[in-house]
Amino acid sequence: MVEYVVVLMFGVMLLTIGPGGNVLLDLLAVMHDNHQGYSYASSLSTLPQFDNLGEYILDANGEDITAVENKLNQLYSAVPSSPTFEFPSEIPPSATDLTDGLSFF
Repeated sequence: MVEYVVVLMFGVMLLTIGPGGNVLLDLLAVMHDNHQGYSYASSLSTLPQFDNLGEYILDANGEDITAVENKLNQLYSAVPSSPTFEFPSEIPPSATDLTDGLSFF
């Protein structure tokens, strides 16, 4: 019994005034920080089920993403693949021909 008390007292002295300072206060600080981190993490809201804001807005408005994709595909297919340009039948050979007959004064 005496040996148990001596070893126990030595252990308590080592923890309270040992070479690392007050180890019990450090241990309590670490436990406090861990508990704060855990309580903060558990208080966060759930993760969103949408990948981006557009999907969230569509769901909030009651729209289906496939319907929007179909509409965009329909609009895209209605756009011509290359723009058409109409050139005049006669292209002037030089820039001076373009300014013939124009007067700035």
